[in-house]
Amino acid sequence: MDLNSQRLQVAASLQRLERRIAAFTDALAHAKSLITLEGPAATATRRACEAYAAIDYQTHDDAETSVVCLGVIGANTEILRKAQAVNKAKDEFKTLCSPLHRIQVRIPVKGENTPTKAISAMRVILRNIQRSDLNLLAAYRKIPVLGAPPKSVTYTRANTRSVYRKSVDEIADLLQNLNSPAAFADREHLATLDRRVTHLALVKERYQNIRANVLYARLDPKGRGRVQISAELPIMYATGRRTEPPEVHFAEDPDNQDQPQRTRVSKLEPDPLLRSLPVYRYRQT
Repeated sequence: MDLNSQRLQVAASLQRLERRIAAFTDALAHAKSLITLEGPAATATRRACEAYAAIDYQTHDDAETSVVCLGVIGANTEILRKAQAVNKAKDEFKTLCSPLHRIQVRIPVKGENTPTKAISAMRVILRNIQRSDLNLLAAYRKIPVLGAPPKSVTYTRANTRSVYRKSVDEIADLLQNLNSPAAFADREHLATLDRRVTHLALVKERYQNIRANVLYARLDPKGRGRVQISAELPIMYATGRRTEPPEVHFAEDPDNQDQPQRTRVSKLEPDPLLRSLPVYRYRQT
């Protein structure tokens, strides 16, 4: 693989994406739109623009998480075209980058048992272009755009526990993005693992699966009167002649509700292996 060629393509694709995000959020910030967002109405436009533009990790962000901002925005067709242009750029960027996650590249390292270490080509490229702080999950995540104006939007939140089986090298790759003392200690601890341990569990406890049930005011181009979509970013639609905002119902946080807890026999050890990431060892069978 020509890593230099791939690096140039990734850098150019990322620049196109960031230009389109900037053009979209700038237009949205200066337009008169119908905005219903969860939280204070006075800051709704600013918070929506910040959520759409948030594709970098901040200092205290958890790995593989991204900003959540719920709400519905009715805008003119020009802004919708800019939103679709952002989504097209996201598609192109993801198509280019996805194969690079599966390719391992060996790079020199200090303080390890071996002179080189294998990490994904994608992470090598992001380091080379000085964008190690890029949140790929957020960069890939599209803006939800509806095919017709909604009559009502009802959000649901469900707490689910996601467990991802990751190789030790993949966990090490995630730790490279963290600069805390705990992360440094975890990298050293990971290097001392028995080589027979090839995989670990990355656990996302009580992950909120957020969906929106949309009832259209008229059928969309596919003939649908209602849809359910994943919606962690504000949902957009073209206002057209519709001047009334839809009814928007935000769900309560499941953490604040009394729910019976189900107990299951876990395949994981009870205590986490690392301090900076929720990583567990599998139980020996």
